[in-house]
Amino acid sequence: MNVLLALTCLAAAQGQEMKPKKIVLIAGSLDTHPKETHEYERNVILLRHCLQTSLKNVRVETHFNGWPADAATLDDADTIFFTSGGSERGNAERNPIFVGDRLAALEKQIARGCGLIQFHWSTFNPVQHQEKILDWVGGFFDAESGPDGKWYSKLSTREWQTTLPTPDHPIARGVKPFAVKEEFYYNLRFREMKPILNCSEGTVGYAVERKDGGRGFGFTGGHFYANWWNPDFRKLVLNAIAWTAKIEVPAAGVESTLDDPVRITILTGHHYPAHEWKVTTPPFIQVVEQDPRVRITVTEDVHDLKLENQHALVINYMNWGKPGLTDDQKKMLIDFFQRGGGLVVFHGATGVWNDSICPKDSHWPEFRDRITARWWASGSGHDDFGPFRVENVAPDHEITRGLPAFDTQDELYVKLGGENGVPLVAAPSKVAGRQEPLAWAHAYGKGRVFVTALGHGAGSIRSAGALFRRATVWAAGAPPLSFDPPAQQTEKTIDRPGTWKPKN
Repeated sequence: MNVLLALTCLAAAQGQEMKPKKIVLIAGSLDTHPKETHEYERNVILLRHCLQTSLKNVRVETHFNGWPADAATLDDADTIFFTSGGSERGNAERNPIFVGDRLAALEKQIARGCGLIQFHWSTFNPVQHQEKILDWVGGFFDAESGPDGKWYSKLSTREWQTTLPTPDHPIARGVKPFAVKEEFYYNLRFREMKPILNCSEGTVGYAVERKDGGRGFGFTGGHFYANWWNPDFRKLVLNAIAWTAKIEVPAAGVESTLDDPVRITILTGHHYPAHEWKVTTPPFIQVVEQDPRVRITVTEDVHDLKLENQHALVINYMNWGKPGLTDDQKKMLIDFFQRGGGLVVFHGATGVWNDSICPKDSHWPEFRDRITARWWASGSGHDDFGPFRVENVAPDHEITRGLPAFDTQDELYVKLGGENGVPLVAAPSKVAGRQEPLAWAHAYGKGRVFVTALGHGAGSIRSAGALFRRATVWAAGAPPLSFDPPAQQTEKTIDRPGTWKPKN
């Protein structure tokens, strides 16, 4: 009987060990900070990608707008990470945990031993709740109780050299002191805590182990999105997430790999009159840059097109009533694709440099027949703009692996010219009376080419956002993101400084 009991206990213990740790990453709503700063949404998408590709036996969730749609998902979280706005005098609810009854909901999770992390501006907390915050994470930025109504805590943006005052702490494993341009907050309010990262003005990263066994971490860095490409900065945060979730931090820290950003150029600025490039370019940027590794630049004049150091070209342009390319421009494009540069062509751009719809002397057979291999031909047409369902017809291709069917509203192009390329998605056409392929992938030289008939309007691009993002990253030669962020989140994108705007 004792042997049976021991075996039962052992099995229960092993089952407990095998249960994956659940990490919940919460992004606040974007604010008016310039692009490439306070990138709450991209922060959690990037962290989820790193965690899912670096740690075993974890479940990682991302939630947006400051709180999960269903707060019950927090009930089995092992740690909760916040990147969001922060509280200031008279504006406590800028920090989403102080909206409505959320603080009480969070307190319930803390009471059962859940970990908590506050990142950058999220460390701004109201003084009236300092007892809870100090207990939960060990410190906070006090923006209320300084003399003459000024902030008690301080901040400064400059080049910093960091140090690790507690190098034997698990969060510091494998992390080397690093130099960084950052907006660090300092002169914080603290209770008993372990200083993890210091700068010349004091502690900017701190950890606490609560009496109930729960763990907390606060880090005041994180202003500049580019700092994720600093391996020690990134490892510090990944280690902290693991530690607060009670995952054993490896001796060398949580290893992760981020290649150089994926650099994409969009050529736009002119189109067939029924296609408004000013309408479709912004949502394309938004859904593709949901892959946090992507950096997009836009060229509105074909004569200004430069592809040095770029990984892929996206064409949202058609030379309706305009000349074609010069021989030098054609050579530049051919050289770019043949040496491995990628190409994405969508919707109306399938007619570019093509005599079926553009000036006859602009016709470029090499581009039409071999580079894109799919094009708007004299016999092409489309169903009226309206709703239809797009099916995945290539479940084993890297672009569409695991991509679910989706509903869209679009012009359903039919009978495009060309026969090359692997069909990826398709939808039933009323005009053609058959299932019509709507996207293809193939190679040209060392380059990868993706052509799709989808993308007539902003909503059309968002509904097909996962396909556009996956295909653009694939064309650029980068490995896929580990999950699909919600494209509908881009409907809430605000016009921040640094956001691309049409010049013309």
